[in-house]
Amino acid sequence: MVLDAAEMLEKEGLDPMSRQVLGFIAILDKSGLATVNLNVVGAVTFFILLGIRFTLKKYRGVDWYAFLHAIVSGSGSLLAVYLDANAAYALTGLGEPLRSCMCHGPLTSLHRILPAITMGYSLLDLLDGLGLGIDFALHGIFTFSVMIVFIQLNAPHVVTPFLLMEVSTINLTLVRADFFSDTVALVNQACFAFLFFLFRIVVCPYLWAKLCWTMYEERNNEVYQNCFSPYVLPITFVFGAFFHILNSFWFYKILRKIKRKASGSEGIKANNDLVEEEEEKRKKKLS
Repeated sequence: MVLDAAEMLEKEGLDPMSRQVLGFIAILDKSGLATVNLNVVGAVTFFILLGIRFTLKKYRGVDWYAFLHAIVSGSGSLLAVYLDANAAYALTGLGEPLRSCMCHGPLTSLHRILPAITMGYSLLDLLDGLGLGIDFALHGIFTFSVMIVFIQLNAPHVVTPFLLMEVSTINLTLVRADFFSDTVALVNQACFAFLFFLFRIVVCPYLWAKLCWTMYEERNNEVYQNCFSPYVLPITFVFGAFFHILNSFWFYKILRKIKRKASGSEGIKANNDLVEEEEEKRKKKLS
């Protein structure tokens, strides 16, 4: 059951930022997001983003549907994780991820709905990935799979913190924007590389390891067993391992691109399209 944000605001011990976030979520609660069917949210998200994709296409070099999803999921997960770290214990007496492992539901409606939004988006991510390469296609498949699995387990909030990975995607969707000057484009690329490293290489692997360890420690706890089957821990481990290996591979490619741009062998706005980059490699092999 999702806690009511308005009621949580009445509790003591909350910092000012947590109160601001809960005030925002209280507005969402009034719209019914705390009880809406998550499969419906995923379907509606898919069709809205599909409409944006076909309407705007790559207008001015930006995948606007991906940009919109990254803004919503990235910023939303930042707010959710902030509450997990700074308000969960004060509100419920348990911190995360132990709170989730002890059968407590989503802390707020925001924790609950974000994975459903990403589930809808991941179908488009998969469609685009089929034209970019096996790693991108697998990313779409695994993203959809992990979201639908935890939604069907009535535990979408377990994966909400890992949507922090989408923070760097905000900058990624803008790397091919044609309305940036060279200076702004360079700053955006630097922000992308830094945020990718921070959230995908450091923060999310740490959160995943902490979650897996907590599940392992509580695996024989009767309360934990009432919520999760024995398969949830290995599923969590496998999904997490896949994404961290994939992110490490992509970060290696990012470092190589940084090296090329720093050396001057590649312009700031050159080869920032993934399809064009792969095509350029094929041409070099043939020549």
